[in-house]
Amino acid sequence: MKEAKLHLSEGFAYYLKSLLFVRPTSKILRRFIRRVLMHQYYEFSPWDVFMVFNRDVGALLVHAPRHYVYAWKYEGKPTNLFKCLLKKLRPGVFIDVGAYVGLYTILAAKHGWRVVSFEPNPLSLLLLRYNISLHRVEDRVKVIGKGAGDKHGYAVFTIASSPSESSFARYLRNELKFLDVLVEVVTIDTVVESLEINGVNLVLKVDVEGFGLNVLKGAMRTIEEFKPFILFEIHRTFDEEDEIYALRILKDVGYDFTVLEPRSVRSFIVYAYPSEKGVYML
Repeated sequence: MKEAKLHLSEGFAYYLKSLLFVRPTSKILRRFIRRVLMHQYYEFSPWDVFMVFNRDVGALLVHAPRHYVYAWKYEGKPTNLFKCLLKKLRPGVFIDVGAYVGLYTILAAKHGWRVVSFEPNPLSLLLLRYNISLHRVEDRVKVIGKGAGDKHGYAVFTIASSPSESSFARYLRNELKFLDVLVEVVTIDTVVESLEINGVNLVLKVDVEGFGLNVLKGAMRTIEEFKPFILFEIHRTFDEEDEIYALRILKDVGYDFTVLEPRSVRSFIVYAYPSEKGVYML
């Protein structure tokens, strides 16, 4: 009788596990925990920092308002495509514009790539440097605590209450604005010139909350020479600085693109690739 009860309890436990942790159910549970329990009912300041575990890179320091996004898995399709590029291409140079706390930077460095990381937000820059040191990839990463744009100079950078959404552009909603700082801006072309690299694979990631058109204008010489694969989060500002216009520029220099992931009604992630090289997707 005791043995029958044991088998029954084991069977019931197995049934619960299979019911709760099959892929669709587990996805719903994770979404509920991250977006409701970890986000909606708690308010964090931009100064609060959490240590999270991310499946792709391991331990990562992240600002509290965004910790639920980076815990376990971040940006499924873009991250998977990025890992595919890192594996299929011979290690070269990865340029991370809007590196934030360095998830993509660290991932590329761990795959043996040289990395150039742009991060103009002083709050995020501290965590970026710490995370790079934590993962011991300092020898492969060049950190540039400046913005990337279409010309050299200085510009007002608005830090958001959720630091990863900070921006040089007008994309940021007024209620999210926290602090304005003056930040130096340089072009990608100038930085790449200083690296003296030839004949290498180049991958570019741009996530700058509405300033991407300026970033690409300052990288045209690099794009035309190296034909990098580009991961680009488009933010719609519906004015002359709208990042959607960057796709027209890329199309004119021989690029095709596909939408990887919609983020909101105003933003989506695009994968742009040179037609001559092919798509390089799993």
